[in-house]
Amino acid sequence: MPVESAREVVVRRLAEEDGPALAEMYSSFRPLGAAQGLPPINPERRKAWLLKLRCGVNLVAFLEGKLAGHLALVPIGDAAELTCFVHQDFRRRGVATALTLEAVEEARRAGYRRISVFIDTHNIGARHGLLKFGFRPVREDLQEGEYEYALAQ
Repeated sequence: MPVESAREVVVRRLAEEDGPALAEMYSSFRPLGAAQGLPPINPERRKAWLLKLRCGVNLVAFLEGKLAGHLALVPIGDAAELTCFVHQDFRRRGVATALTLEAVEEARRAGYRRISVFIDTHNIGARHGLLKFGFRPVREDLQEGEYEYALAQ
């Protein structure tokens, strides 16, 4: 299946009124817990995890009028750690690319020097997307890979 254009995806900051749609996206997300235990399988832990992510910038993507993906940039010193999940019904349609494009701009405006992301080593799709976007591997082992995107200052 060809990848659709990221231009068809609407990305914006998470708003209070998005809470129910975000909770629904994660409750029907599959596979839960597959990416380093995220998103959490337990609904209460998932709710707490989403609240913790609010300390950073949270972006949501809409496609066909539905919440299709969520990205958070959590500050760590002069960097931001990126966490991104796209609902399985909307994968390979430009959602992660659209979210990441906006996240890079948000990180630049906030003055971060780099964006870091950790992925499961077996997540070939995420790895390919990160490399294609311009992220560079920092380290990889049998379970986890760390990738980094340098932001021009």
